[in-house]
Amino acid sequence: MWIIFLKIVSYLFLLLFALGVVLMLLTWRKAKFVKPKWILFGQVVALLALVVFTALSRNPLGNWVWMLIFAAGLAGGYFYGRTVTVKNSEQGIMMSYTLPYVITWGALLFLTQFLTISTGRVPVVVLELSVLNTGLNLAMNGQVVWNYTQLRKAVS
Repeated sequence: MWIIFLKIVSYLFLLLFALGVVLMLLTWRKAKFVKPKWILFGQVVALLALVVFTALSRNPLGNWVWMLIFAAGLAGGYFYGRTVTVKNSEQGIMMSYTLPYVITWGALLFLTQFLTISTGRVPVVVLELSVLNTGLNLAMNGQVVWNYTQLRKAVS
């Protein structure tokens, strides 16, 4: 009975996440303040979570495959990051994500959570998607912070 309750709660939280992604899809053009410290904090937490997740699952991918998938994510995130507009405005330095990034990020995260909840275990594909998504996010957000830093230098 407890397991069924936890699955229901998990699906409800997944539904909330999906609604959040829909909201992001409706507002993806809206500029947001660039907050480098919070971006970096989020990325450090995500990377640490991936490392712990990989260790707990005993890395069924193997180190080389894990690194190749992560590198593919970093490469994709670098190109996504180059499409994010970071500009100076009267309110401060602002950015807006691109529609392909929001769709990719939302779909990958939804899939990893849905597969884990549905199967009750962590399939290898979930680890693969998690590694790819973390690489995408790290490089994309790293590019945003880099653009922010360059813009601040130019404005000063």
